[in-house]
Amino acid sequence: MNLINLAQSGLSSAQSALNVVGNNINNAVTPGYSRQNIMLGQAGGKTTNVGFFGYGVQVNGVQRAYDGFINNQLRGAATEFFGLDGRYQQLSQIDNMLGDETNNISVTLDNIFGALEKMSSDPASAAARQGALGQFNAISQQFNSNSNTLNGLEKSTNTQITQSVADINACAEQLAKVNEEIAKIHGQTGEVPANLLDHRDSLLSTLSKQVGIRVNENVTTGRVDVTMANGMPLVSGDRSYQLEASVSAENPSKTVVSYIDASGNKMLLDEEKMSGGKLGGLFKFRNEDLVDARNQLNQLALQMANKFNEVNAAGFDKAGEAGGDIFNIANPTAIANRNNTSDTTLDISYTDISQVNADDYTVTYKGPGQNDWEVQTSDGRKITPTFGAAGELEFDGISIKPNGTPKPNDSFVLNPAAGAAGQLSVAITDADKIAASSSNDPNDQSNNENIKDMMDIKNATLIGTGTLTEGYASLVSSVGSSMTTLKANAATTAKAHDAIAYQQQAVSGVDMSEEFMNLQLYTQYYQANAQVLQTATTIFDSLLSIK
Repeated sequence: MNLINLAQSGLSSAQSALNVVGNNINNAVTPGYSRQNIMLGQAGGKTTNVGFFGYGVQVNGVQRAYDGFINNQLRGAATEFFGLDGRYQQLSQIDNMLGDETNNISVTLDNIFGALEKMSSDPASAAARQGALGQFNAISQQFNSNSNTLNGLEKSTNTQITQSVADINACAEQLAKVNEEIAKIHGQTGEVPANLLDHRDSLLSTLSKQVGIRVNENVTTGRVDVTMANGMPLVSGDRSYQLEASVSAENPSKTVVSYIDASGNKMLLDEEKMSGGKLGGLFKFRNEDLVDARNQLNQLALQMANKFNEVNAAGFDKAGEAGGDIFNIANPTAIANRNNTSDTTLDISYTDISQVNADDYTVTYKGPGQNDWEVQTSDGRKITPTFGAAGELEFDGISIKPNGTPKPNDSFVLNPAAGAAGQLSVAITDADKIAASSSNDPNDQSNNENIKDMMDIKNATLIGTGTLTEGYASLVSSVGSSMTTLKANAATTAKAHDAIAYQQQAVSGVDMSEEFMNLQLYTQYYQANAQVLQTATTIFDSLLSIK
């Protein structure tokens, strides 16, 4: 009978081993699956006066092939890559906008000066004047189009931020449920099903692509606690914490993200510290790349329009009348913080457009008194304004006049160049209004002195220390440089990620060749034990046949 028991233990173990191998083969291409290994051991035995006799083999368990350190490295590499790639994908759309070599602002600027040169040869020519007016309209429409593209990108980025937050919340909720299920099963059996652990790791991998995380795993129970890179918990046991995307109180065109703690309190995330994962990449793009591109575009439109208006106003049109504005320039506006406690508004006007900086300013009322306004730039630099007779604040080429009675800590955000590109339009419809002459004599049709001054705008220093064309080239160059850097960094990170993924698969992945060998091994093992059983049965039958 002992030989039969030995054979049965071998057959049972062989069957279990074949089941494990078969399951590995079945899931060889299943994403997130970790290879399983059967653990066989001696089933004990007894010692007799003639020696030790074993009771056969037993299954001690099924072990999941897993390395927590490598998995953690893989999640970190994924966080870095998706942060860079998400930012790169958005920035590439700006690069595409600027990359048209035949239809861009620089080409249209050249066309303007070419049209003005033709007009200078014959200031009275209706065709030449109409050609110049057409180019003014073309540059206006081009600025409008580029501005609309950037505005669309901002909306798209906000939408993606909202979706990323939803994905993070969904992963956190599912992880909490998996933790709860793991705890329940471990409490009942002392074991944790490998498929639950695979599901857990798959959720952690998905989460790490959205945001940087730190994972604290209980190696005994398999439960995990997850915090964001900033230390705020997302999953603690069977409880998950949520993020919330909402419209910014300071700027309604921005979507901000808040963390909701255990008491339901909301805390705005510091976007500068959210550098990893898709969410961090989107923040970086919107708050740095998009802002820089928009500011440069608006500054270019503002300074160009202002200079053409200045020169045209210095001359006389075809009828001998003083020149007016060629371009309409809208006054900047201030956005009141939604949490302000008064209905105060700010009227903003230009005092010297040449001194205007395309930058975000926060203007805050600190208390009663004329000097209790604080002005701060986006990089934290404080500006000391001068005050006019009516209490208006003046700085960096603009004047701000408060309307109403502000209350302490009321704040406003403004960018003096905001909307310059998007709202740019041509102020004249009659080409005869272009002031080509320096004389108010309508009979002096050959006078082209003022149009020459307008042509000199081409080489004028207007954007920092550069010309309009150089200013546009700087915009294209800065975007291109960022693209090159991001692409290189993303490629490097992708290689690092792939190298770690290879290590992870070497530990946890299914090797079909190895499994085929195991399949043959355990098949032979099964057949051998079947032969033992057959032998035992034959012996037993022989004993029964003795008469």
